[in-house]
Amino acid sequence: MVVKVEKNVKKFIVNVNNGQKNTAGIKAKQDIADILTNNGYEQLSFKISKSRIIKLLFTKLKIQKVLNPIQSGDVLFVQYPMYSRYFLRQMQTAAKNKGIKLVGIIHDVEFLRNYLNDAAKSQSEIDLFNGFDVLVAHNETMAKEMIAHGVTARMVSLEIFDYLSESSLTTPSLNKDLLFAGNLQKAPFLDSWDLNLDINLYGVFPSDQYGSRVHYQGVKTPDELPEFLSGSFGLVWDGDRLDTSSGVYGEYTRYNNPHKVSLYLSSGLPVIVWKSAAVATFIEKNHLGLTVESLEQLPGMIDELTEASYQKICANVQKQASLLRSGHYTLTATEQAIMQLETTK
Repeated sequence: MVVKVEKNVKKFIVNVNNGQKNTAGIKAKQDIADILTNNGYEQLSFKISKSRIIKLLFTKLKIQKVLNPIQSGDVLFVQYPMYSRYFLRQMQTAAKNKGIKLVGIIHDVEFLRNYLNDAAKSQSEIDLFNGFDVLVAHNETMAKEMIAHGVTARMVSLEIFDYLSESSLTTPSLNKDLLFAGNLQKAPFLDSWDLNLDINLYGVFPSDQYGSRVHYQGVKTPDELPEFLSGSFGLVWDGDRLDTSSGVYGEYTRYNNPHKVSLYLSSGLPVIVWKSAAVATFIEKNHLGLTVESLEQLPGMIDELTEASYQKICANVQKQASLLRSGHYTLTATEQAIMQLETTK
């Protein structure tokens, strides 16, 4: 079947609000909506009720209203997950009946994270993915793994999440101080931090077991954080171990692009990531920091890093910061997705 997208086709982005506060997940979705809206996409905003009864009674009417301005052949971009799978299924059916082309921009894949041992929930999510004409996966590793699990929709790769910010770029220095931002409940490895390196923390749910090298700095919103980032490197790590990134979230980084990588880079801060993480390929290719198998390697690696080498990394990071702040990766991936709609399937 040939799906032809005319050159004068209209492009829409759905922006969903379910009442959540400003978190990293909301920041990522809002940035994409803003990037696309600022580049000619029409934004369709609506709120999903938390009431199951209201969703069942009014979903179809709400979808009809949302899709009303979209014509057959137009392209609708949907950010996944959408908070309500029922709503998404109904939207996919209505869009297909109307001849609207659907592109899904993926933020998380639960069958690679929380549904690993639940075949029914995994298949349900795969079916949702297959309801899109094209998907924007985080990276090639994620795309390949999704295909291996039965996702048949065409896919393009985002490479890395953009991160809009008007804050001044940080001026990092090789002072051996590290930084970690995020949900600290997912980072119990910090309880056993015994490395000869100081680390500053920002985030919710701090532990009361931190040692003298760990310094808790409080909670900031994703828009506030760039003003407070300092040190030599931003750290991306999960689980309860220093020798490897572990646990459900640690294993998930084999496939996803953690949003905090974009936070650090867009602020001008080089990064440290697990060598087995999917995003490590991007970091190594663009020389944006260090990739390690174990955090225990860090003191030695940083000691061996010369000031000249570090400044080269910082210069590369500044170039990426400009791209991330301009929406480069979102715009490139969405354009590739539209091109995919013009090919033969």
